[in-house]
Amino acid sequence: MRFREITKADIEPILRVRTSTIENSFSRAELAEIGITKDSLADWLDGTVRGWVCEISGRIEGFIMADGQSAEILVIALSPGYEGKGIGRRLMEKAQSWLYSLGHQWLWLWSNPDQAVRAHGFYRKLGWKPTGEINGNNEKLVLENHSQ
Repeated sequence: MRFREITKADIEPILRVRTSTIENSFSRAELAEIGITKDSLADWLDGTVRGWVCEISGRIEGFIMADGQSAEILVIALSPGYEGKGIGRRLMEKAQSWLYSLGHQWLWLWSNPDQAVRAHGFYRKLGWKPTGEINGNNEKLVLENHSQ
C-alpha cells in the first residue's frame, strides 16, 4: 500500500473508485448532477481542497478529499474488496492531520445515519460524533482535535 497526495492526473481513477463503491454509490451522471465532474474536481484541487490516495500494485483503490477552509471531509471512498483493511482509517488520519495542522479544532462531515450502512460504524469507531443536524438523508458528524 502506498499513500500519497492526490494530483490532477488522479481525477479519472478517483472517479472510477467513487462510482464503484458498494454503499452510497453514484454514477458519473449522478455525480455530475450534484456538480462533481472532472473539471470541478480540478478546480477544487486548485483551491482549498487536498486529498490522498491509496495505491495498491500501482492502481488507486481508495481516496479521501477534505476542504482546508471549511474543515469538511468531503469524500472518502474505497474500491469494492478493499474495505476492512485499514485503508480508510489511514486516509482519514492523513486528512485529519492536515486539517488540524491548519488550526481547525473541529472537523465535520455528512454521513448516512442508517446503522446498517458501513460508514455509520466506521466514523463512530474513529471518534466522530453525531450533532443531530440532518440534511436530506445525511447527518452531520464532528470530530474534535484532542491532541492540543
